[in-house]
Amino acid sequence: MGSQECFEKVDSTKGFWTAEEDEKLRNLILKNGQCSWRSVPKLAGLSRCSKSCRLRWKNYLSPDLKMGLLSEDEEEIVIDLHAKLGNRWSKIASHLPGRTDNCIKNHWNTRIKKKLMNTGIDPLTHNPLPPPTPDQQLENQEPPSQVVDRNRDPETSMQSTITEDKSMGASPFKDLQFPLDFIDYTDILSVLYDDFSS
Repeated sequence: MGSQECFEKVDSTKGFWTAEEDEKLRNLILKNGQCSWRSVPKLAGLSRCSKSCRLRWKNYLSPDLKMGLLSEDEEEIVIDLHAKLGNRWSKIASHLPGRTDNCIKNHWNTRIKKKLMNTGIDPLTHNPLPPPTPDQQLENQEPPSQVVDRNRDPETSMQSTITEDKSMGASPFKDLQFPLDFIDYTDILSVLYDDFSS
């Protein structure tokens, strides 16, 4: 038998917290201490559910929180603990005072995982990544793309295309043909007009 749907979610406000709501929640908890989270929204005069209040306090408003990126020392601790514990973020957070499990998980997924891969370490196993096979190296290389040169070719009065290597910062508009300039449109219109009038 599962848990009941929270009755207070029916009329609860959703979305971003306002500064006024943050202040009401902060004042209530700093003045009275943490009490039953079910009673917090009513006592603070908020139209939020208790879970939303608890998470807002725990992840953003608590004065015990350290905000900002993890330091190099904290990252090393996270890497070592992740090798032992895996993705048990709350257990990892218990070793870093002032850091929440959510903060550590986000930092892992956005920074540490990429840093490990760039140094040749598998973020799941913490073992060195195997060197890529020649087939994988060929698959990872992207062929040169066709990029439009914005300088008009004077001989053909058409836009010319040039080949540019992606590693050199190729345009994201690889197959996009830019329209002819205004003079070319008037040339085309005058030819069409002459053909129509004759």
